[in-house]
Amino acid sequence: MTHPPYKTRQDAVAGKGAWRCLSVCLLAGTLLLPSFPVSAAVFTLGDALRRALANQALVQQAQRVVAEKAALHRAAHADLLPSLSLAAGSIWTQTRNGQPLFVSANGPREVIGQIQLNIPLYAPQAYALQTLAHDQVAVARYQTRQARLLVAAQVTAAYYRLALWENELSVWREALGAARELLSATQKSTQAGTRSRLDLTQARLTLAGVQAGLDQATPEAAAARRVLALQTDYPASELPALVPISPPAGGLPGETVLTTQATQAQPLLQVAEGEIQAARTLLRYHQAARLPMVAALGAYGVDTATAPRAGQLAWQGAVTLQMPIFGFGRNRNRIAAAQEHLAAMEAGKRALLLQVRSRIAADYGVAQAADNALGNDRTMAQEAQAVYEMTRKGYLAGALSALALQQAENHWVQARLKLAGAAIRARLARAQLALDSGILPNSEEQP
Repeated sequence: MTHPPYKTRQDAVAGKGAWRCLSVCLLAGTLLLPSFPVSAAVFTLGDALRRALANQALVQQAQRVVAEKAALHRAAHADLLPSLSLAAGSIWTQTRNGQPLFVSANGPREVIGQIQLNIPLYAPQAYALQTLAHDQVAVARYQTRQARLLVAAQVTAAYYRLALWENELSVWREALGAARELLSATQKSTQAGTRSRLDLTQARLTLAGVQAGLDQATPEAAAARRVLALQTDYPASELPALVPISPPAGGLPGETVLTTQATQAQPLLQVAEGEIQAARTLLRYHQAARLPMVAALGAYGVDTATAPRAGQLAWQGAVTLQMPIFGFGRNRNRIAAAQEHLAAMEAGKRALLLQVRSRIAADYGVAQAADNALGNDRTMAQEAQAVYEMTRKGYLAGALSALALQQAENHWVQARLKLAGAAIRARLARAQLALDSGILPNSEEQP
């Protein structure tokens, strides 16, 4: 499945692409690696994931469903155990000449009062229902892992989006400080007569452009902070500072390793396998409808057509056999439907496995491209910084114009933004590969 095209940087940052609600879209924006020191309280991606998984209602809902299925499994298991009940009643029957009018009646008055013990001796459908309930518990647990992975995808996108905008702010603020210093130096040179008013106007224009970039990034950063705070159940004002984002260390794992890991840990595939097992059990349930059922009944009490007396209390026992003979094709059609359902589940898993492998192959190429872009952008940023420093010195020495300095500064700022964005894209591409293979990114927790 291909990623949708992004028309703007904001669309890319928002992560519009969807793959069974588990994908984290690659950011098409840029991010500067922070140059400020790390504070004592920093917020890592692992911290954000742990807090979100502990507080988000989506995970709690999935956990409640597991508890519900477990209770139903216990109830299905109890159906296989003996049951104790009380049967009591008094029946009066109309009589004629001393004889009851109903053939089934034993007398004009019947009294029953028994403690009955029902014991299923052979109940194949009940055994199949108990197994089906067990399979449904397993499916619910896999769906909980799927919900955790979905939450992790959303939090990862929100985390890197905030990192993007906060570090863009740091770029624009640093550029704003440099533009103000340049404007101050130009004003002094203009007063001294060594610079023209055109240079002063150009310096002011440079300052205005940097200020505009800062003004645009500020509300975006505030919005990204609110989103991450909501995802992690933090008040926006109390969200800790993010840990500085560094380029990924080491090379990518092999694509074969990721595919193998996905077949073992991807919750989507686990859910599909659990549904296949449940479909097999459902087929056995319908097949068991053709088998006999044997039960035993033990009772103690009284069952009499006369006035009950204490001496009439006694034990009673019975063994019953229920054998289906002919049902006009009802069982045959249900079995055929269950077989088709099982075949559909198996085909669905194969299709899902193909989708997972295709997704890993596509995202692996994206990760490789992100690593290559990171190296290229690092070189470009170094060259742009060297050009800016030389141009700035030449401008202050009076050898270059303000227009040349403005162009050099603009290229320098954009190169820094692009470099930082490449680092984020490389990090996020690896996080996407982790999600594709069914594990949480940058965290010790396994799904």
